[in-house]
Amino acid sequence: MTEIAYLLIGSNMNDREEMLLKALDAISGYINTEEIKVSSLYETEPVGIGSEDVLQDFLNTVVAVRTDLNPFTLLKLIQETEYELGRIRHEPSHVKHSRIIDIDILLFGERIIFTRNLIIPHPELHERRFVLEPLSEIAGNMIHPLFNLTICEIKNMNTDKHYVKPYSSNKGARWPLKN
Repeated sequence: MTEIAYLLIGSNMNDREEMLLKALDAISGYINTEEIKVSSLYETEPVGIGSEDVLQDFLNTVVAVRTDLNPFTLLKLIQETEYELGRIRHEPSHVKHSRIIDIDILLFGERIIFTRNLIIPHPELHERRFVLEPLSEIAGNMIHPLFNLTICEIKNMNTDKHYVKPYSSNKGARWPLKN
C-alpha cells in the first residue's frame, strides 16, 4: 500500500540551496520520483537556535512523496541521508543548532504515531510558520489527523511571528519538479 509522506527539508549552512537539491536527489533514490511534489523555496528566520550558533537564515521546502516504505524505514533512510550530507547530531537538548541539512517527516498519510524515535504528525507542525507556509502550498486542503482542520486553516490560525519569505532560486532551472 502506498501513502503520501510530507517531508520538510531545511538548511542554514554552506550553499543552502545546493544542500536541499542533494537531499532531494537522495530522497528520489529511494522513493518513486514520479509522485514527488515540491513546494517553493522559503527563507526563514531560525527558530530556537542560540544566537551564537546562527550562521544564516534557513532555506526550507516541503516535499510530498508517494511511498510504499513504512514510516520507520523512511526515517532510517532520512537519517542516513542527513549523515551522508554532513549533518552532525548534537546530544538531545532544548537548544537547537545550525544544520547543514535537516529532514523531518511532517505527515505520513493519515497515520498517528507516537514512539520515542518517531512522532507523526510532527509535534511542532502546527506551531511553526516555516513549516505551514510551504506545506499549505502543496497540501493546503489536507486534513491534519489530530486536529481535524485543513493545513490552510491551521496556517491561518497560527500566531508565529518569525519571518518566512519566498526565496528566488539561484539555481535557475535546477530547482526541481516545480509544479
